[in-house]
Amino acid sequence: MLEHFHSIAFTHRHLDVNTIGQLHIESEEQPVRLAALKETMDLTELMFLSTCNRVEFLMCGSQDPSAEFLASMLSQLYPEQSEKIIQDLVQGVEVTSGRMAVEHLLKVASSIDSMVVGEREIITQVRNAFEFCRTNGLTGDLIRLIMRHTIETAKKVYTETSIATKPVSVVSLAYHRLRDMNIPLDARILIIGAGVTNNNMARFLK
Repeated sequence: MLEHFHSIAFTHRHLDVNTIGQLHIESEEQPVRLAALKETMDLTELMFLSTCNRVEFLMCGSQDPSAEFLASMLSQLYPEQSEKIIQDLVQGVEVTSGRMAVEHLLKVASSIDSMVVGEREIITQVRNAFEFCRTNGLTGDLIRLIMRHTIETAKKVYTETSIATKPVSVVSLAYHRLRDMNIPLDARILIIGAGVTNNNMARFLK
């Protein structure tokens, strides 16, 4: 059964962050669009994770996640994207299956695969993504079990290893860089976007 579990990852390692951003789906649109994808691609389970520098699909199904499958999946979910963008995404995707997919998920949740190793936001983002997809009937028992062990293991990584001794995040690094520029305290700052990263940045600035 585990051999039918696949991770389809679009990350900062192989793609521009702006390109990854085009794969983001607003939360209110996700239930309908992801349910349609799950049915069209004949998947038994589907989970969607979107952060500032990665978009990942965790899926269960008997299909081989070949380049043709991925191109069809992306065209179905993002019909507004050009064929060139779809092909660029297929070229930059990271696909893992079975045990390797589980190991990849563990690295993601424990921040080992993050742009800034040791940042704590990702474990919450992974857990929230799973709960959202579970609530909307997209996931089943296999992803539920995998996610339970993933979150438990990631928590141990943060509490029992030195990765958490100097916790940092992209937001905290950006804030400290901004502070080092000696910008006046009464400076007016425009923040474009209302995602998790910008909300956290706004809290730092406040």
